[in-house]
Amino acid sequence: MHHLVIGEGQIGRAIIERALADGDTVTVLRRTAKDPSPGIRRVAGDVLDPAALGAAIEGADAVMATFHAPYDARLWRQQLPPRELAVLAAAAERGIPVVFPESFYGFQGGAVALAEDASPRPMDEKGRVRVELLAARRAHRARTLSVIASDLIGPSTVGTGAAVATAMVIEPLLAGRRPILFGRADAPHTLTFIPDLAEAMLHAARHAERLAGATGDAVLNAPAAPARTQRELIAEVSRLLGVPARRPLPIPRTALALLAPLNTFARELHGISGLWYRPSVQVPGRLEREEGLVATSWEEAVGRTVQAARAARESGGARDTGAVSVAP
Repeated sequence: MHHLVIGEGQIGRAIIERALADGDTVTVLRRTAKDPSPGIRRVAGDVLDPAALGAAIEGADAVMATFHAPYDARLWRQQLPPRELAVLAAAAERGIPVVFPESFYGFQGGAVALAEDASPRPMDEKGRVRVELLAARRAHRARTLSVIASDLIGPSTVGTGAAVATAMVIEPLLAGRRPILFGRADAPHTLTFIPDLAEAMLHAARHAERLAGATGDAVLNAPAAPARTQRELIAEVSRLLGVPARRPLPIPRTALALLAPLNTFARELHGISGLWYRPSVQVPGRLEREEGLVATSWEEAVGRTVQAARAARESGGARDTGAVSVAP
């Protein structure tokens, strides 16, 4: 099977790695040029450029739409709908499915136990944008599959600043600093291991017709290990690093609320704070119950991410900025 992967970030890289390991072939559409890699064809350009998208999608059997926009709801609303529509139109013209990674943001109000058939309950503007994107996919004639993931963990999150568990807990502890606590330390919170998400998206592409059914659209929960707390995460990472568990530096919710009108990042983080101050738990869906996909254990997911972060630090490939830019 030949996949067009749009975007080569933390999710796109994992999909490419798994697809090649499975014997599939890959074309990558990315905004900037990159040196060739074995088994990967790359096209430089934007999805809104018909020539670039047309060249990239040639011969594809499925599209992995892993592109995103800066962490600002205003930019999401401006940039994401036209880009998704361009991809959907190109895929529909060729009769191939589009698989999207999706987040909890559109379902924040029901995230205490997020089942696959849950109705959207957005609590901020980012969530409302996500709900509108899901509705546009459902209404389009292209076959679409959206795979919902919680906050991400995995080797490809290292150095990105785009995953809370890695940027706020693993990398600070590895640097000898105190971890940062966003939310309640004792609230269970599902973490999605990115290699599991990649496997789920590829499975959805390979079985798109059956999974999307007569409606031509499906929203599926990615496999994930049972939810654990941030306190448990800090303890496990400390154990793996052989250091005492340090008391985390909390981000006060009241401070985020006060800063929200003045600072974009504070506003956006405050908007999804309900996912961290209450339990945020993903309920297993069809991919686990019916399709036979099995989530990597929480311990292995954390261990492999710590191992990757340690290797990156030792090689000088990871920058310890102490900053995080959360992304779905």
